[in-house]
Amino acid sequence: GERVDSDGSVHWDGGGARYIYVLESDAVSPTVPPNLDLPAGTLWRVDVPWDEEDVMFSGEVDYGDVPSFAIQNFPISDAAPALTPGQEYYLYVSADVGIPLTRCLFTY
Repeated sequence: GERVDSDGSVHWDGGGARYIYVLESDAVSPTVPPNLDLPAGTLWRVDVPWDEEDVMFSGEVDYGDVPSFAIQNFPISDAAPALTPGQEYYLYVSADVGIPLTRCLFTY
């Protein structure tokens, strides 16, 4: 059930998230900042700042759309690239740095 639907809604298990990544299927998992938290193959990353009380919940976030309390950290100034139907991607969602909720491959 962990995936990005064709309408863009992002689904994961495990509760509220501060970090959502959609990556190429062969990308390595993100780890700790400052230099390992944006691995090659990252297509989209959205973060909730550490001082923000809100978190993101499964089904309430759409790929490429950033909640008002969050920040798109990749791509910095462009829209998220379109996902290709039938292609496999990697969804990584974490409650905080080093606390993954979801690490799965999904077919869009």
